[in-house]
Amino acid sequence: MRLKSLLSIVFMLGSCSLFGQDFMSISGSIVDATSRHPLPFTTISIQNKPIGVVANSEGRFDFTFEIRYADDTIVISRAGYELKYLPIRSLMGKSSMEVVLVNKAVMLEEIVIRDNPLTAEEVIALVRDNIKNNYPTKPYELEAFYRDYKIEDEKCIGLFEAAVSVYDKGYTGRTIYNTLKEKVTLQQVRKSLAVTFQSHVFNDMNIMKGLLGLNDIRYVSRAMDKRKRRDYIYKLDGFTTINDRLMYRVQAEDDWAFTYYVDMETFAVPKIEMNYEWQDGVAENEWVKNDSIRYQQRAAKEILEFQMIDGLLYPRFHSFTSNLHAFHPISGEPLFTSVLRQEYMVTDIDTHPDEKPEKRELMDDDLMLEKQVYDYNPEFWKNYNILKLNAQDQQLVKDLERDISLNEQYEQSVVEIKKKGKKR
Repeated sequence: MRLKSLLSIVFMLGSCSLFGQDFMSISGSIVDATSRHPLPFTTISIQNKPIGVVANSEGRFDFTFEIRYADDTIVISRAGYELKYLPIRSLMGKSSMEVVLVNKAVMLEEIVIRDNPLTAEEVIALVRDNIKNNYPTKPYELEAFYRDYKIEDEKCIGLFEAAVSVYDKGYTGRTIYNTLKEKVTLQQVRKSLAVTFQSHVFNDMNIMKGLLGLNDIRYVSRAMDKRKRRDYIYKLDGFTTINDRLMYRVQAEDDWAFTYYVDMETFAVPKIEMNYEWQDGVAENEWVKNDSIRYQQRAAKEILEFQMIDGLLYPRFHSFTSNLHAFHPISGEPLFTSVLRQEYMVTDIDTHPDEKPEKRELMDDDLMLEKQVYDYNPEFWKNYNILKLNAQDQQLVKDLERDISLNEQYEQSVVEIKKKGKKR
């Protein structure tokens, strides 16, 4: 599977042709019916098709797809809300729309009458036992959009975006340590000009590899790892719905707090959330790098969501934000602050790929993303589904464009990295 060329996002739903292919686009925002507040990271997809996008943190989205889906239906879904169905032809000619979702309250009585006295630990054990039933065990391939922002001392100093293909042999249900099982191809990349990062996290690591490795179901890791269950406190934290199915909310806490949304019948997990905030006087999550810097994790937040395709759950969206403070290891003097924001949105899935990628095409899992050789085609980026920018992102872009526009930086960066690639 190779990434498709798409048309530019338009504000009116319409159609046009590119290289013999016809496409349509919709734009809109998702809000709560009662509060009218935006609903961030809501899923927008074509019913029964592996194609979709995710709304940004302000509930806004753009979605471009082939015109052959004109007779299909858009489905908008979010945990705890009723599904919204919108026939695509009914949207013809409309400008950017507002979609209202209704909160779906789950009556406690409906749960109480169920004869299912499972504990939280038993629910998690059943999740592990049913991974092979609920997730793909055969090879599949994803098309996805990846983005990260690197922020130091409250200024954005790095942006990296990539259109990637991800090949996976399938979920095993076994705990996997330290090895990325997905095979990633950087199809197209655009990035800001290289700078010297103070944080070794930015300079020493392939942070996309790190994000993919945080899939607790794929790697049976963290609170899912039965060998680490004694490190966590598990508890049931109520009930909700996702896609009209009843879910347990199971919390697992060590230093960080995880919430697993677990299907009450299949024990599949369509969504995982993690939220951690440092408290004054608490010194967890500290480490020293080369005796020169002491890092302290001050906050971290994560969202991982899956989508149902042919009865199995495949990745849909993954975001991770980490807030670090750096200190001198002896004096304790503050050195700098560091924030990493990562976003990964799956836009298409091939459940039966014809072939696996060639080794020479793959991303180097151990090399910093900015140092890898890649292609940059500005026309491609005009015609590709990305996670829509929000107001905060626009401010970060202003930080990056103090001296030169991002478009100019994209052009210069690809020339620089290809020169370095030739030298190696």
